[in-house]
Amino acid sequence: MRKQYRIIGVLLFLIAITFSSGLTYSFFHSQSTLNSNNTNIAKFVFNTEELDNIELPLVDLKPGFNSEFLFSIKNSLEESISDVTLEYQLIIKTFQLVPLKINLYKIEDEESHLISTCDNTSSRDADTNEVICNTEVMTLKHSETNLDNYKITVEFPSEYNDEIYANLVDYINIEAKSWQKIGVKENEEA
Repeated sequence: MRKQYRIIGVLLFLIAITFSSGLTYSFFHSQSTLNSNNTNIAKFVFNTEELDNIELPLVDLKPGFNSEFLFSIKNSLEESISDVTLEYQLIIKTFQLVPLKINLYKIEDEESHLISTCDNTSSRDADTNEVICNTEVMTLKHSETNLDNYKITVEFPSEYNDEIYANLVDYINIEAKSWQKIGVKENEEA
């Protein structure tokens, strides 16, 4: 009997120490079962021709140079469509050492609409000295295939036919940043 009191005393002592030290223990038990019909996970699908950025070749850059490049952005890849509404922004980066005229157009119903012009008047990054041009934020709705087509035109005007532009190297990089849209306006359908 004395042994039982000792065991009970030791247990009470351990319980008292546990509660006085600020530690708590809890157990959780659930009876729910996993139903394979309720295991949907929202997919985030953003496809820019399977690239996050596009580098445009400017090898033949000389006065009178004109070129255009086409690219697309979509919310699907093969048969997989994004389950969430996406927002994205296009960022054009260039050193703009050569006085290029860079225009970005969105193609809708076979018509081109100018959405951004990138030139020496655009802002420069203080660290890298790159000219950085941002487009407005675009939206791709979820659960239906969306495709946004773009055209970028690059022109090196022929009036800049001067020796100071000889052997200058430039590049154009188009970066696509995307994220899931959070929050929906009252009048907007998710």
